Amino acid sequence: MRHRKILFVFIFLVATMCLLMISLIQTDSKLRLSPTNKCVVIVDREDIVYPCYGNRFGKHCLVALDWGEMCPELYTELGGKCNLINGTIQCPDIRNHAKFRNRQAQLVMTRMLRIFDLIAQKHNIDYWIFGGTLLGAARHHGFIPWDYDIDIEMPLEEYVKFFQVAAKDLPPDIFFQNSISDPALNPDDPSGYHKHEIVGIYQATWNPRLRDRYSCYKFCMSYGCTWHDGLMIDMFVSPHMNRSAVPRRRISFEGFTFPVQNDWEEYLIENFGENYFEVPIDQEPKESPDVFHGCEELKGSS
Repeated sequence: MRHRKILFVFIFLVATMCLLMISLIQTDSKLRLSPTNKCVVIVDREDIVYPCYGNRFGKHCLVALDWGEMCPELYTELGGKCNLINGTIQCPDIRNHAKFRNRQAQLVMTRMLRIFDLIAQKHNIDYWIFGGTLLGAARHHGFIPWDYDIDIEMPLEEYVKFFQVAAKDLPPDIFFQNSISDPALNPDDPSGYHKHEIVGIYQATWNPRLRDRYSCYKFCMSYGCTWHDGLMIDMFVSPHMNRSAVPRRRISFEGFTFPVQNDWEEYLIENFGENYFEVPIDQEPKESPDVFHGCEELKGSS
C-alpha cells in the first residue's frame, strides 16, 4: 500500500510538471519577458549596453521550432572570432557551425557586420545598427530568430568615407554592392534620385549593401532580376542626419558589441511599441537562402 502511495505521488508530481511546462509554452500569440532594470556596464569610459530583459534563458526558449531555435548559441559561443590583428582582419567563416539553415545564414551576416565594424573603427566611420537588428540586440542579444538580414544606418559623409576604403579593406568574399559596382542596382529612371559625385545613387530601394559571395537568397533566380543576391547587410544612408544621433554607446549582439543610436530605447518604442520585448512564437523565416552556394554557381548547375 505504501509503495502505491509513493507511486501515486510520483505520478502526480510528473503530471503537474508537464502541465506547468505546457502552460509556459502554449500561450496565445506572444510570450512576455519581464522587463527588469537595464544593465549598463562601463568599459574604457564607453557605455556598453547589456539589456537584462534580453534574457536568453527565458521561457520563450522552451518553444520547439522545426526550422531553428528560439535561443541559439551566440556567434562567439560557437567559436566565432573576428579581430583586426596587425592591420589585417582575421575572421574565419563559421557558417557550418550551426545545424539550421536560417541560423547558418545569420552566422554569415554576423561575420560581415563584425568585419564592417572593424573597418569603421579603423577609419573612424560613424554608423549604427537599427530596425530589426537593433530589436534583436535588445531582446535576444543577437538576431531575432527568424530574421534574414542586417540593417545599419549612417550619414552620407560617413558612407563616403567607407566607400573610399572598402575596396582595400573588405575581404574578397564580401561584395560591396552599390550603383557603381553593380550596374543592375539602379532604377530604370534615375532622374528622381539624388546622385552623389563619388558614390552614385544611394537611396532606398537602391541603397548599397554588403553581400556574401558564397550564398544566395534566390530572389533574383525566381523573379529575373540580375543584381547580386547573396546574404546581405542593408546600408541605409541619409544626406540629412541629425548629428545628435551619432552613437556614444555600443550594444551587445551575438557576443560582440556594435554602435547604437543614443535614443535607442525611444526608437524601439516608437517603431515596435511599448511592449517591444514581447517575443512572438508564431513567426517563421520568410526567406530560405542557399547558404553554401552563390547565385552564379546555382544558375550554372540548373
